[in-house]
Amino acid sequence: MTTPDPGAPCAVCRLPATAVVAPPRRTLARGVDPSDDSYSVTVIPPDVALCADHVAGVGRGDVVIGWCDDERCRTYGEAGSMSVCGAAYERLTPVKPRPSK
Repeated sequence: MTTPDPGAPCAVCRLPATAVVAPPRRTLARGVDPSDDSYSVTVIPPDVALCADHVAGVGRGDVVIGWCDDERCRTYGEAGSMSVCGAAYERLTPVKPRPSK
């Protein structure tokens, strides 16, 4: 967690942000063989600016951050709520490790 640029708004409530957190990576596509990691498309969205209340809420699991990947937006907000373009923010979740064989 780092300090945001002065004037950066919280991704959820748009109040001044007090911290910047790194989002999880998103794997968008894999090859046909799920055990073959040689082909995958992983996206790393930009850091998320949050106010103190929402940093605490994310830490407790009360607030879930979402990402709008519509080319008109590409912004963060609370998962499930509507972005400026009208698309819903999709939940960002950490990649779960796959069980070894």
